This record gives sequence, C-alpha cells and structure tokens, in this order.
Amino acid sequence: MNKKVLLCLFLLAAQVPARADENAFLTPPYLKRAGNDFLELVTMPARWDKKDWLIAGGIFGASFAAFAVDDDIRTHYRKHRSGLLKSVSSVTTHFGDYKYELPIIAGTWAVGLATKNKTLGKIAADGAEASIFAAGMVTPLLTYATGRRLPRDNENAMKFKPFTPGRFGYPSGHTTEAFAMATVIDQNLRKSCGYWPTPFLYAIAVGTAHSRIYDGAHYLSDVVLGAGIGWAVGYWIANKPRNVETAVSVIPISGGAALSFRY
Repeated sequence: MNKKVLLCLFLLAAQVPARADENAFLTPPYLKRAGNDFLELVTMPARWDKKDWLIAGGIFGASFAAFAVDDDIRTHYRKHRSGLLKSVSSVTTHFGDYKYELPIIAGTWAVGLATKNKTLGKIAADGAEASIFAAGMVTPLLTYATGRRLPRDNENAMKFKPFTPGRFGYPSGHTTEAFAMATVIDQNLRKSCGYWPTPFLYAIAVGTAHSRIYDGAHYLSDVVLGAGIGWAVGYWIANKPRNVETAVSVIPISGGAALSFRY
C-alpha cells in the first residue's frame, strides 16, 4: 500500500476524540470542570479588569450605604407586622434554603436527562456549582471574617467581631443562594425564552431577601451584599464557555499530509 495512504490512515486514527460533555451533571468531565472553576474563583480578583472592580465596588458600596438605615428598617418591621407579608415571607424565604434548592436542582437535572434537554441539564449543573461557590464558600467566609450578629440578637447593628464563631449576619446566605439560582436560570433561558422569565425569577429572589429582613434574620446591608455575590457568581458560571473542543483534521498536501488543529 502507498506510504502516503498509510500515513493518512494513521493520522485519521490518531485524531483527538470529541470532548465529553462538561455540563453532564456529576460526571467526571463535570467534576473536572468544577475543579477548574474553583481554582479560577480563588485567583479571580488578581485577574479582574477595571469593569470587574467597578462592579465589585458598586456591590460593596451599596451594602455599606445600607448601614445607615439598617436599624431604622429593623425597628419599622418590629412595629409593623402584616399577615400578608408574613404569609409571603413564609413562602419566598425557602427559595434560598438548600433543603429546597437541592430538590429543584435534582428535579431539573432528572427532567433534562429524561427529555434530553441540554438547557435543563446545564441549569442543574450551573445551579449546583454556583450554589456551592457563592452560598457555600464565599458568603460563609465573609460572615466569619466580619462577625456580625443577626438583628434578632438585639446587638448594635454596627458591632462587628471578626473571626468569632456563632456570628452569621453579614452577608445573607439565603439571599446569596436565591440570587445565584435566579441568575443561573435566567441566563440559561435567555436564548430560548428571551427576557420574559427575568422579572419572575428575580421577584422570587427579592422576595427571599425581603423575608430575611422581615423575619429579623438579616439587615438590609446583609441582603444587598448577599444578592450581589449571588448574582455575580451565578452570572460568571452560567456564561463561561463550555465544551470547547479541540478538533484535529488531516489535510492532504503535496508529498504527504498535514494536521490542522482547531480550538
């Protein structure tokens, strides 16, 4: 057999196979993806550009500005109770509770798997990762680093005791979780559904934030920062390029063959 033909056959056999789906929840490629994202998260501030710093500054700035009205809002809700707000709060607060988020993620993944809907599968994959990073890592680290009491503990709102156990006020974990999930769902549905789900999703997230204030579980500044963290992490995870394949092609040339790499 002609040597050129043998060379082409060998090169075709050695072509790099398509990369496994990184959005396939709980598969090895997904776990590898999550590991790489974690490493990127840890070093992310060192690679922020001017726009990123402005966004971070805006989130923290809004939270710091809310310090001025934290006590006033707490006092207002203690004096003005409403049966309607209590009922709404009892429902919306659970959107930021991991006991309810886990079934949502698992259910979305199961339906996506059964119907072979890649969008639902990606929502589950992104949602799990954003929840762990935002509400399971970033927010708990900040609450421990700031050491603020919850409003129901009747301590001065501006008293912070950094790195003191048992002080879980700033920022709000439920709000972080709610905005992370709302953002992941919203961003993944944009191509197929447009913007119509956006107000509904963020209304639920805002309802979660409001419930934390109404129930005396957090101050306004807590939920503002939590919302910002959840949104930022959810947006980052949902919009990261996934399944970027490296394709290898064999191109016949004069005197033999050449390899073409596409990333």
